Formats: sequence, structure tokens, C-alpha cells
Amino acid sequence: MRNRANTPSRDEAAFINGGTAELDNAKKSSNKSSVVSKAKPVSISFFEENLKDIDALIMAEMVSGKGRVNRSDVVRASVEALKTLSKTEISRFIAKARQR
Repeated sequence: MRNRANTPSRDEAAFINGGTAELDNAKKSSNKSSVVSKAKPVSISFFEENLKDIDALIMAEMVSGKGRVNRSDVVRASVEALKTLSKTEISRFIAKARQR
């Protein structure tokens, strides 16, 4: 839409915080980085045995009282754990998983 009022354009943070009437929290929030990493939705297929294992991990976390956990959290944790292994060990795990 055309800017007929001839007002200068603002960045996203200025637009979002523009209606705060110069409150202190508006200044603090504009100093934050505007780049936010968001999770991307993907589709993954699991065998029934894998789903049972994931659900057992979720149940164990809930019983221990550490808070709410979902399947995405378990998969993210698994990927992080794989990063600690060597490439040979990762290849071995992948080969073993494919044989099932």
C-alpha cells in the first residue's frame, strides 16, 4: 500500500514497539537481537518400536518431574548426542538402524 502520509518508514522493532508511549520496557526490547531461530516443521517416519522407545523416554522425563517433553525434544536431544560421536560411530549407528 502506498504511503500517502509521507511518514518515514520504520524497521520492524520500531513498528512493534511504536505504541508503547516511550515506556522503559520498549527501549529494552528494541536492544535485543531481532533474529530469532524458529523450528522448522518436518515429517519423519518411525517404526513402532522407535515410537515406543521415544514415548518411554518422555514418560521417564515426566515422572522425574523435569517438565513437559515432547517427541521433538527427544529427537533434538538425539541429534545433539550424535554430534559428540565420531563419524565412524555415527555411520555404525545409521547402518544398524537401517538393518531393522
